[in-house]
Amino acid sequence: MTTTTDRPTLLRTGVGATLMILILAEVVAAFETTMAIQLLYSPGAFFTTDLTLLVWIVTAYSLVGALATGFVGRLGDQLGRRKVLVGVLAVSAIGSLISALAPNFGVLVLGRALQGVSAAVLPLCFGIIRATFPSVKVATGIAFVGTSALLAGAGGLLIGGLFLDHASWHYIFWSAAAFAAVVGVLCAAFLPREPRQSLAATSRIDFVGGLLFGGAVAAALYGLTIGKDRGWADPTVLLLIVGGLVGLAVWVLWELRVPAPMIDVRMFRNRKFSLGMLATALIAAGPVGMTNIIVITLYRTPSVIPVPGGDPINLPVGLGLSATMAGVLGFVTAGASFATAPIIGRVSTRFGARTGLMIGSTMMIIGMSIVALAPTSLAVVVSGIIVVVLATGFLYPGMPMVIVECVRPEETSAATGVNAVIRTAFMAVAASVVAILLSTSPLVLGEHGFTSRTGLNVALGAVILACLATIVVAALIPGGGTAKGVPAPSTDAARPELSGANPSKVDLTRTDLTTSGVTEPA
Repeated sequence: MTTTTDRPTLLRTGVGATLMILILAEVVAAFETTMAIQLLYSPGAFFTTDLTLLVWIVTAYSLVGALATGFVGRLGDQLGRRKVLVGVLAVSAIGSLISALAPNFGVLVLGRALQGVSAAVLPLCFGIIRATFPSVKVATGIAFVGTSALLAGAGGLLIGGLFLDHASWHYIFWSAAAFAAVVGVLCAAFLPREPRQSLAATSRIDFVGGLLFGGAVAAALYGLTIGKDRGWADPTVLLLIVGGLVGLAVWVLWELRVPAPMIDVRMFRNRKFSLGMLATALIAAGPVGMTNIIVITLYRTPSVIPVPGGDPINLPVGLGLSATMAGVLGFVTAGASFATAPIIGRVSTRFGARTGLMIGSTMMIIGMSIVALAPTSLAVVVSGIIVVVLATGFLYPGMPMVIVECVRPEETSAATGVNAVIRTAFMAVAASVVAILLSTSPLVLGEHGFTSRTGLNVALGAVILACLATIVVAALIPGGGTAKGVPAPSTDAARPELSGANPSKVDLTRTDLTTSGVTEPA
């Protein structure tokens, strides 16, 4: 029998407190992603190595994250997301300790690789929200957790810079370890247990599928990462990308054969699921993937170049802000996006996530158009960037929310994990493409090249085109993202714990049994 007593911990903790703990868990992951980026420019003997080696601080984390996200998400769907989330935070804390105590650069990278499992925090949080929150609060919860990643990412860059400027790089990892440990304890003590109906009926683990998927994605992602430096015709780059794609094809064939796949690839037959993934690819390759680099280019490119013995040269693009000021502006604007999370959640609940994607894409077009008007004016650029960041607040949580709307509760973490992998891969492509676009018709002064108005307009145009394509795709996504927001779980026949239950005794107030598309028992 299914009753509301399946959620005693949630009733004791409360939705608000549960949401705060999940936000803190995602802050751990976002901090570990961005704080360490500052190490690429860290002085001192420990880091005096060439940039091709230094980027492994970021690459090791990204590759393990790509390998772990889908697999760990599926483990959460099968074994319980709270338990798996606590385990992920524990591994992440251990990785941070290893990096903090590292006697050499190689050991530091090993610790960063272990921290990479924290990339799976976000889909696990989405799954917990889906399984335990009242259905009318699911979209708002996902919006808060999704936008917290933006705010925490900006804060991580700022805090990492402060540690490097005023303390030591070790504090980046000591603080990350302590933070992960504290949040792990909070998760274990206070997060609700998910109802059994929200978990996969089978406990069989598809290790082969997990390794195939993670290895193929990691190979392709690494090829995309090094392609911008080595060139896309480089044999190693081509081998990695093609090998990754072939590996994904083998993975699909494997998943179609096994009775309990890591990810049910048949979900792609669902039009809403497929269009949601296509919208994610467009958003990641355009507005989300390109915006950060465009914004940094605008903030950090000098507005004036002094000329000894002559008049200074005014550049057509750039504000010439310091790294600290750029970090402060990034944090403030991300905070504005986080503050809009309740509005984003209400829109998704009332009209479906596809509406949020269309609103976000439209706002992104407006923001980029404002920036294009006067890319050397602080007031104009910041005004445009505020609109852009608010748009990102709709887009970032909207990507997984479309997927949440069309999968069963027991598939939530695995499906949103795949969504996160697609987002990461296309953001890697975007980082390379936008650098090429910004270099169009550069302004060359001596040995230095600067972004021209033409280069900026080409990059902004690419973002706008991606947004227009996203609007079209989002408009094609079927409705039914419901006021209750999420679809029904799988049928009773597929659930041993419900098979044979007397329908008249099933509690129809349960959010996972009253959502749109459920045929209620007579």
